[in-house]
Amino acid sequence: MYKKQLYLAFAGVGICMLPVIIPLVPKLGAYAEAERLKATEGLERQRIEERAKTSDALYEAGVMPTTRKLRITNYFDSSKRNPRPDTTLYLDDEIVDVFDATGKCIGRIEEGIWKWKHKAKEVCKTVQNIKPVRKK
Repeated sequence: MYKKQLYLAFAGVGICMLPVIIPLVPKLGAYAEAERLKATEGLERQRIEERAKTSDALYEAGVMPTTRKLRITNYFDSSKRNPRPDTTLYLDDEIVDVFDATGKCIGRIEEGIWKWKHKAKEVCKTVQNIKPVRKK
């Protein structure tokens, strides 16, 4: 019976609410982006904390990792002894160059697989050696 009047009332309320709703639309997008960044940042912080724990454990074991490089401080390059570093500490998409105590490239951890230069000949061709460990 009063359907037309009811619809017109809702339309009037909707028009009156437009100045409030229109500015909220970009704010909702910005809020969603901020929440996504917080979640990403939280995951990144957690990953950094886990890497710090791993780094401390490796340091105590005599292996010193740096960003994308791993130095095995108690190993000198020899074709007779494979150092076999622990590959479970790195993600499958990470490529980690591995060096001995003198700073010479001895292999690479790629896709979670240890590639030793004495078995895979092309591994250390493009890798630049790093400075050796200095004992005081």
